Amino acid sequence: TWVTINEQLIASAASDLHGIHAQSEEESMKNMYQISFNMSIAEKKAMQILKQIDPESKIGPVCSIQIVYPNSCDPKDICASYDAEEMMMYSLLDMSVFGHYPKRYTSYLKERGWLPSVSKEEENLLKSIRPDFIGINYYFPLTVKAPGKDHDFSKLPPFWRSTLFEVTDNPYLEKSEWMPNGMDPMGLYLGIRKLYDRYRLPLIITENGMAYSDRLEDGKIHDSYRIDYLDAHIQKIKQAVEEGYPVFGYCPWSLIDLVSSHQGFGKRYGLIYVDRTDTDEKECARIPKDSYYWYRERIKKGL
Repeated sequence: TWVTINEQLIASAASDLHGIHAQSEEESMKNMYQISFNMSIAEKKAMQILKQIDPESKIGPVCSIQIVYPNSCDPKDICASYDAEEMMMYSLLDMSVFGHYPKRYTSYLKERGWLPSVSKEEENLLKSIRPDFIGINYYFPLTVKAPGKDHDFSKLPPFWRSTLFEVTDNPYLEKSEWMPNGMDPMGLYLGIRKLYDRYRLPLIITENGMAYSDRLEDGKIHDSYRIDYLDAHIQKIKQAVEEGYPVFGYCPWSLIDLVSSHQGFGKRYGLIYVDRTDTDEKECARIPKDSYYWYRERIKKGL
């Protein structure tokens, strides 16, 4: 079982990863979408070659899903939530599964001159092969509203930067230091339903976890907050499976503390603590957290 590209949206949009620096904002956005399209072509080629090597293999994309709630029942906010979800979740998965972008997304890019050109050969390749499953990375949902006239979109990450919606706070969700948009197990359950209803493919949870600035206390980490987070999300997966949704695996993020792409060792997801900081390596001692012992027993039970 193989995956193609992990979080294509983020990999293609992060300015410190994709290498686009010395260009105008307009050119940067256009190139960002071209990069993403090139990655989709590469994904299809990888699927094609793997099937030639091993016809029995399974392969699929991994998407950091963005479940999006409307800020209110105002029809404009409802439309904004649809637009946000299509741009940040369905656009690339539609390309992976169907070989084309959604209509609304295509129109949006075309209006701005950002739509990549597609040759006949590329079009045939995109539609020639489909994934066997979809991997889901889920941490938190988003809440959006119809954008205000004075909203500053430039402050948003590129993959949230759209004139179609404005990210807002959700007062119904519990927040944390590294999860300011809120924690929501229901969002994972809804994501499973939405993705299966749209694509009819098996699903696996490839990443799910809680970031926290863990602190050692007498040589131990008492992370009941992480246990609560993981347990609540596993319960929602169990509900989905019991209702018939084909979820064939769950992988917490992560087994061991690792270097966050932007926050170093200050932001930790692991079930095992690594005793070091960004400036002091210490001995890098591995210390199982309370969540490690909890999860060890939890996986013995299954769903």
